[in-house]
Amino acid sequence: MHHNRIWTRETVIAAIRAEAQAGHDLSYLRVQERVPSLLRAAQRTFGSWRLAIEASGFDYNDIRRYKVWTREKVIERIRELYEKGEDLSWRNVSTKLDPALAAATLHAGRLASWQDALTAAGLDPEKIMRYKKWSSDRVKKELLDLAQKGISLDQDTLAVVSPALLAAIYRIGAGLVIERAIIGHSRSRRGVQGRSQAGDRQMALPLN
Repeated sequence: MHHNRIWTRETVIAAIRAEAQAGHDLSYLRVQERVPSLLRAAQRTFGSWRLAIEASGFDYNDIRRYKVWTREKVIERIRELYEKGEDLSWRNVSTKLDPALAAATLHAGRLASWQDALTAAGLDPEKIMRYKKWSSDRVKKELLDLAQKGISLDQDTLAVVSPALLAAIYRIGAGLVIERAIIGHSRSRRGVQGRSQAGDRQMALPLN
């Protein structure tokens, strides 16, 4: 996969992140076995594999601890992150939150996929992916941004321009209040300034 590539610091970082996102073990020995060309390029451009790993945004000590992972520890760590309210989407876990966990899940964890790991931890993968970042504050911000752009906040429009936002509104529990607010906002639109003011009034409504 990495053969015949022109290696620079940027392409090394991109390749390391791609390896992490694919769930591959980033420890020195495993990379030497799997993709020696990447290891050599990292050492040539950064001076060491550790420096390349850290430049890619990962904690090298976490990478080294990969070998101590077990299936039980994988599940325990997923539960711990879930209870902290972390974004457990595969992309976030494998590239930012805990790449060592991502790698361990598919190797030492003996799980076929990240979805299987979430299920084993007692979580619903579909809900994790769909609602991972929505909060009352984000709902308010997204609605205000749309209002300031002059976009109608009625249900039909939201269903087209941002179905995830509309779903989050009802999931969070602001249903009837928000529904009345967006309908009122839609009816009161009179120019960009009027739309923004209506959006501001809507943002002042409490979200439970």
